[in-house]
Amino acid sequence: MIYYLVEICGWIGSLSYSIYTIPQAIDAYKKGRTNGLSSAMVWLLFLGSLCSLIYILPDYTSPFFYNFGISLITTSIIMRYHYIPRK
Repeated sequence: MIYYLVEICGWIGSLSYSIYTIPQAIDAYKKGRTNGLSSAMVWLLFLGSLCSLIYILPDYTSPFFYNFGISLITTSIIMRYHYIPRK
């Protein structure tokens, strides 16, 4: 029983953590730029997501795989518009 509660908490936490970048990615896509975002924040988020995804790949812990996968995708979108804004 406790295992399932811990598993559910893992999924809820991972999904919550991964979706926080989605609004910024949508905003960057719509506007075509990311005015006001720190380059350091963008790079640290990207590096953290990439390294964390690589770290969990051998064990394939599902909640974390989706968490860091989604975060890596949305951060890549943010990074694209941060460095190559649409004109």
